[in-house]
Amino acid sequence: MVFIFRHFFRCLSIICAALLLSSPCQAGVDWEISNTLKTPNTPLDIAASLDGKWTFVLTEGGKLLIYSAKGTLEETIAVDPTMSQIASSGLQGANLPDRIYLASSKNKTIQTITLDFSVQINIQGAPFLGPENAPVTIVEFSDFECPYCGTVGTLMEEVLAKHPKDVKVVFKHFPLNMHKQAQSAALASMAAHRQGKFWAYHDLLFENQKTLSEAKYTELAKKLGLDLEKFNKEYKAPTNQQALARDIYDAQLAGVRSTPTIFVNGRLLKERNIKDLERLIGQEMGKRNKGGPQR
Repeated sequence: MVFIFRHFFRCLSIICAALLLSSPCQAGVDWEISNTLKTPNTPLDIAASLDGKWTFVLTEGGKLLIYSAKGTLEETIAVDPTMSQIASSGLQGANLPDRIYLASSKNKTIQTITLDFSVQINIQGAPFLGPENAPVTIVEFSDFECPYCGTVGTLMEEVLAKHPKDVKVVFKHFPLNMHKQAQSAALASMAAHRQGKFWAYHDLLFENQKTLSEAKYTELAKKLGLDLEKFNKEYKAPTNQQALARDIYDAQLAGVRSTPTIFVNGRLLKERNIKDLERLIGQEMGKRNKGGPQR
């Protein structure tokens, strides 16, 4: 019996091999040239970010060129002209800093350059404090049930008091799934925003963070003297829900994963304190004074 089974499986493997050999080969690679970069100097080496958003080209003459995924030259950095090789690491979406490693075989040296990319954030229609055309825009992605988000208000008040003409603070919603009332609270605040009372309602929501409910949203609207019929109509209206979905989408595009997450002219604030916030504001103001790019 054992011999029969062994003979059967041996025959089966031979038959399968024969079928594979007799079948036409289906392997192949479809390809196309998706982009062509024209560099001002001769390229020596090339690397790319892990998310594919950036291409780094090291050229003769000590130039590090940074191209976007669309092939647009975004930045040129002067480096040691003896550098001949390049590598990269980091993933912005995972809060891992983007770094470039340059090597010089001639001088037997390796240099590390840490990059700080800014992101474009859609703030159209979002509530804000400060001058509309301020040179520095702070965007806060927040959740009304997040205990840490409730402490950010003091930080922003301090910054606005110190820079009344230069800083604008924008609020964007990013309700976390773990918070049961976060989406409803966001929708209620958006209904209040339509009556020009967002910031007052925002403060009341954080003050009542532990007791948020459907009844509480109506109670707070009454307290601010809102038109209740209009408030209730707009609270969970499709247009309100679409606006909230846009905020969540904008957060995801910017790599937001938790709250509060704060950006200064599109640059991520890594440490949530006044010292680091003031440092970023100062750097952005310095770019403006030098006539540098406001990206």
